[in-house]
Amino acid sequence: MFAPQPIVPVDPGDLEWFDRRVTDPSEQSAFWDERADAWARHADAMEAFSGQFGAFAVDALAPRPGQEIADVGCGPGTTTVELARRVQPDGSVTGVDVSVRMVEAARARAASAGLDDVRFEVTDPGAGPIGSFDGIHSRFGVMFFDDPSAAFTNLARSLRPGGRFAAVVWAELDANPWIFVPTLFAAGPLGAALTIPGPGEPGPFSLADPEQTATLLDSCGFREVEVVRKEGAWTFDEASADDSIAQMVSVGALGDAWTAADGDARTAAVEAVRAGCDDFRRDGGWRLPAAALVVSASVQH
Repeated sequence: MFAPQPIVPVDPGDLEWFDRRVTDPSEQSAFWDERADAWARHADAMEAFSGQFGAFAVDALAPRPGQEIADVGCGPGTTTVELARRVQPDGSVTGVDVSVRMVEAARARAASAGLDDVRFEVTDPGAGPIGSFDGIHSRFGVMFFDDPSAAFTNLARSLRPGGRFAAVVWAELDANPWIFVPTLFAAGPLGAALTIPGPGEPGPFSLADPEQTATLLDSCGFREVEVVRKEGAWTFDEASADDSIAQMVSVGALGDAWTAADGDARTAAVEAVRAGCDDFRRDGGWRLPAAALVVSASVQH
């Protein structure tokens, strides 16, 4: 087993590593479209990491057979497929994403799983209610809303009386070395010039404050809001290190730079990340801490 690794304190103001387009609503679709191939290709590997947190959100939602569920920010469809299995028989799931190419990848995944009770829509919750559902789920998708108040209000209006909402979002930046360590060390070799989103801007840490997030949901029509912190880690061993690092860099904030880089730059980036992760070596492998918040609520209207 890996021993616990102390969290490395980081001042977000010192970091410049995230593509500014993620804060621009007019470009978010393109931002995620460009990552769709990598996300689909590495979906199973990502599931092994993200699933450790996503399982808590699914449990909080507690989908039951026969229910109609929406999966917001469905990406390549791994969570949508899992939810569809939970509501069988007679239930249905709608995967929602702003990215056309993510939805295409999700449709392909659902089809390969033989599921005919799943559908997908290219929809932005910020533009209006997304339908009428018994439950709404999201795994690391709701942090990127351009107007969180409008989007969460629309999600609340998309739930039937007594409906449930459950999502998992990233906790504060300095509790997530798995994100900032690979990005910081790979940026130089890949020639990336990135900037972290500022306070209140769409981005992976926009909902990291538990009290502010609970207050936001309450103001948008949700009730019985609960926020629970969960700890985990990104782990990999010597045999899988290069592949694990390459996968993580290619699907993250440096996705564009990774795609544009030649083989030498990619190799240099992986080597730089390996060196940057030395402080996180544990028992023949690496363990980079991760922390998330499971947010759950209901509506009474």
